[in-house]
Amino acid sequence: MELISLLFVFIMLFFIGMRLLQTGMKFYAESKLTNWISTSTNHLLGSIMIGTIATAILQSSSVVLIITISMVTVGILTFRQTIGIILGANIGTTITGELLTLGDIFPFHISLFAGIIFVFINQKNIFYIGCILLGLGNIFIAMDGFQSLMPLINDSFSLKYAFSSAQTYPEMGLLIGVIISAVIQSSSATFALTASLLHENIITLTTSIAIMLGSNIGTCVTTLVASIRTSKQAKLVAITHTIFNIFTVLIVVPFLSLVTYIGGQLATNSVNQLAHTAVLFNIFSVIIVIPFIPFLEKKIISKSQKI
Repeated sequence: MELISLLFVFIMLFFIGMRLLQTGMKFYAESKLTNWISTSTNHLLGSIMIGTIATAILQSSSVVLIITISMVTVGILTFRQTIGIILGANIGTTITGELLTLGDIFPFHISLFAGIIFVFINQKNIFYIGCILLGLGNIFIAMDGFQSLMPLINDSFSLKYAFSSAQTYPEMGLLIGVIISAVIQSSSATFALTASLLHENIITLTTSIAIMLGSNIGTCVTTLVASIRTSKQAKLVAITHTIFNIFTVLIVVPFLSLVTYIGGQLATNSVNQLAHTAVLFNIFSVIIVIPFIPFLEKKIISKSQKI
């Protein structure tokens, strides 16, 4: 019971940090992002770039895709214009993982202290800088919290059994990633938990990659829920996001040992290996999907017209 309570506390602290970071970043970029998304999506590569940048700034692919669904619903964007954004969002969300690898060198106590002071200053620019600093401080404190819980997780029979099963059967790791990401509605938080498990050697790099792949599928739940009671084209955005993520994960799973080997060559630190592998996987996913886009687009649209 102590483990569950503390786990929820640190997850909430992580989410508060993410929301503060989003709030600060949106203040400096929101007006530009809306214009970029609406004017730079006529070309596939341009829309992929916009999806990547927007997600990196807002630190959430779900937020970017929900904004995209809203813009489709009111007719600012068409379904065709969103395909690149969907692909770019998958790349942009890996920036959070790369950010978390800075935990050992980022002065988060100073960031937290400065953030607390700045948010009480009655000046917009300083206030939102305070939100960014406070958000980063909370995120890294939550990461420390996750790592402090690892001995308790290791002592839990049910969790130990689940993770040991995932070591033997990668499909189990995939399922764990899907469930955790779907339940807590965040692939970034799932990555943070997975990175902590990997850092403490509770799971292997192979298992952590399997969980990361599963979280790519689980995070689709957020956009599917957001698309309820929206226009047909808006629903297509959520469906396409789900199809792309499932399709690319299923392609990579049979080659998990090869992906693990490649990931092991990317860095010496295990958490960095996982973060870099996530970036590599999502870039590879975009590259491998691009040739199939006209076919998938045609199939998805024709299916939707029959609904």
